Amino acid sequence: METPLDDPESEKIEILGYIDLSMTYIFTLEMVIKITALGFAFSGKNSYIREPWNILDFLIVVSALFGIIAGDAVKVSFFKALRILKVLRPLRMISRHKGLKVAIIALGTSLPAIINLQIIVLFFIFLLAILQTTLFSGQFYSCSTDHLNLTM
Repeated sequence: METPLDDPESEKIEILGYIDLSMTYIFTLEMVIKITALGFAFSGKNSYIREPWNILDFLIVVSALFGIIAGDAVKVSFFKALRILKVLRPLRMISRHKGLKVAIIALGTSLPAIINLQIIVLFFIFLLAILQTTLFSGQFYSCSTDHLNLTM
């Protein structure tokens, strides 16, 4: 909903800031409750940080908290780049729905095959570009403007 063209002092940006702040507090509360219930890392195989989806949740919440703590005073581009992790918040919904988890895992496992296919397609496009350059080289070296009425 936020665009770079929006006025930073507008009511819309202020409301979005409050929503962002409240969602960060809710996610932080959820994370703290889960860590309290499961233990952080060394409480057995069901510890909070031992599940990949919880690691993703942890990174998102920590980056959001860092953004709130640092605020706009941080001028270092690395710290500003950490704010982009807020984009990953919708991925939290995946961890709640088993069907979405299966789809994302299937997509992740098929990525190497998709990349191989992409390389083959790009190779054929490259070959066809070389063939086109060879076949049509010099054919379009000039254009005729005789049919245009350029006098005014």
